[in-house]
Amino acid sequence: MKKVVVLLLMVFLLMAAGSALGAEKVKIGHLAIIPSLPTYVAMEKGFFTQEGLDVELVPFQSGTDIIDALIAGRIDADCMSAITGFWFVAQNVTDRFKIFLVYAADSNVDNTMVVVVKKDSPLKSLKDLKGKKVGTFPGATTVSLARVIVGKQTDPKGVTFTEIPPGNLIGALAAGQIDAYFSTEPFGMIAVSQGVGRYLMKSPCTLLGLKRGITGGGFAFSTKFMQERPEVAKKVKAAIEKGADFIKTNEQEARGFLVKYAQLPPPVAAQIPFEKWIRIKYLDKQGPQAYFDILYKDGAYQKPVDTTKLYYE
Repeated sequence: MKKVVVLLLMVFLLMAAGSALGAEKVKIGHLAIIPSLPTYVAMEKGFFTQEGLDVELVPFQSGTDIIDALIAGRIDADCMSAITGFWFVAQNVTDRFKIFLVYAADSNVDNTMVVVVKKDSPLKSLKDLKGKKVGTFPGATTVSLARVIVGKQTDPKGVTFTEIPPGNLIGALAAGQIDAYFSTEPFGMIAVSQGVGRYLMKSPCTLLGLKRGITGGGFAFSTKFMQERPEVAKKVKAAIEKGADFIKTNEQEARGFLVKYAQLPPPVAAQIPFEKWIRIKYLDKQGPQAYFDILYKDGAYQKPVDTTKLYYE
């Protein structure tokens, strides 16, 4: 009997080893932020493994760096970064990536972007930012977005924008190095919970008047990866979409993965607001185009881009 058990165990181990050796290796870049959650769910729930994938998650600190790595072929997929960054690249190279999933609000409701000032700041509105130092996430497009939003209430030329890594924003505010910062959550919630900051404005993107919705981020493949390994790309897409579906039906369990991957305090991870992860076949593609057109008109981009051509379904 022992021999039979040992033999079966050896067979099982050999099958497992063979399966691991046969798995397709994929490098996925990510930013440790809330919109990346479907990627983390796919990793934790084994959706990548189910698709026969051996995934290496490669962390990045800025949207500019992760998209540069995607275009250069150092990673196979970017899951995920700001949609504005993809548009910035698309001004000059429209055929180097395709977006297969977006993180977006489907109406003119912005649940994730905030403007934060010190708790005892005398500032009362965006108009008061004139002559002040304002922090943003690193990257030309995030600075441009903040400039356009400020421009809805005051002349942005009178504001000094400073790029600061997300993890340093609250410290910079507390130290008086900046007077305010634009960011996505949870950096507002954390600043408030620490007694450092207060909200100057929630949902500033609503000032853009985007009735078709506000697209915040995108998940994308490099064109090289799609052309050379099309079946693997389909499997990655399927696993990420399973992750997004899991969030809809098991939200509280999914939120727990933000503690591990995004380093959020458990109370913040449990309460932080989400937008929606939308498959391209359900996306109103004119919504993101309207968003781009507003930024382009206000000078955030130098060249027009047909954003409807940037998707993979």
